[in-house]
Amino acid sequence: MPRNVEKKVRDIMVPIQDYATVFLENTLRDAMFVLKNTFYSGHMAGSQAHRSVLVFDNKKQLVGTLSFRDIITSLQMYCDGPQHWEGLFARICLNQAGKKVKDIMRPVEKERLQAEDSILDAIYMLTSKGLELVPVEENGNIIGMVRPVEIFKEVSELVEANVF
Repeated sequence: MPRNVEKKVRDIMVPIQDYATVFLENTLRDAMFVLKNTFYSGHMAGSQAHRSVLVFDNKKQLVGTLSFRDIITSLQMYCDGPQHWEGLFARICLNQAGKKVKDIMRPVEKERLQAEDSILDAIYMLTSKGLELVPVEENGNIIGMVRPVEIFKEVSELVEANVF
């Protein structure tokens, strides 16, 4: 049986231009609009909807991500425990909507994958740091992102292709 050449990170990453973006100074309201429209828009068959947007500074440098979980976590910090006060949820949501993305976002890790790194390198970085996605770099520029879902897709396709 001929040995297959293993794919590299570049082969499974999501290109950076496929991500929705916001800026540090945008409001959370703006970011939620972008995230909602990106997630619920008709994505291509076989692709996975994005659960986060990329956050850039005014120099167009990637500085963070903002996900569903980040937004929900920002709501939780106003509650000391389960409370059932009428209207509290709406007040908290509307208050948070005016905050800046920079106050809620998750900074991007300094570590980057290189485009020619192995998928095992990506697995190690994602799992050892508990990350949802990792930037992929080539020649000093971020060209894409890798998420666990891309790795899972590759694993499942490899296993399916080699069933006897």
